[in-house]
Amino acid sequence: METRMNQKKWIYWTFIFSIIFAISTAAMAANQEINWYSYKAGMEKISKENKKGYIHFYTDWCTYCKIMNQKTFTDDSVIAFLNQNFVPIRVNAEEQRDVAKKYGVSKFPNNWFIGEDKSEIGKRPGFIPAEIMLKMLEYVSSDSFKNMSFQDYMDSSQ
Repeated sequence: METRMNQKKWIYWTFIFSIIFAISTAAMAANQEINWYSYKAGMEKISKENKKGYIHFYTDWCTYCKIMNQKTFTDDSVIAFLNQNFVPIRVNAEEQRDVAKKYGVSKFPNNWFIGEDKSEIGKRPGFIPAEIMLKMLEYVSSDSFKNMSFQDYMDSSQ
């Protein structure tokens, strides 16, 4: 009888700890954000860590920039992949006109992928939905851009 009572206690406490673990894990995932770097700090980090970079040019008045912040940059998969595989750089083009001019950026949002040597891999102006952004990040991270177009990559991954 005592053994049965111990089993019930063990099951009860295992259940309680499982719930607590699930809630805390969900809370941590919900609080996850992109670790944005300034342009200067991000470019230095690319050199130090030999990582590819992602530069997001935006303005405060840009509607699609705001939508991208709300929909794309809050997606857990995009956040995790970007933080792990890239140096994410965010540039307010109105405050850093010199950087925007250097890249020839005049439409927003504008998204750039750069190599470990800071060379241009590719760019895409406009809003990018989370599912496409994730595919673009995978495409660039895997160096598939060296062998095939993004469209071919998308066709082969379906």
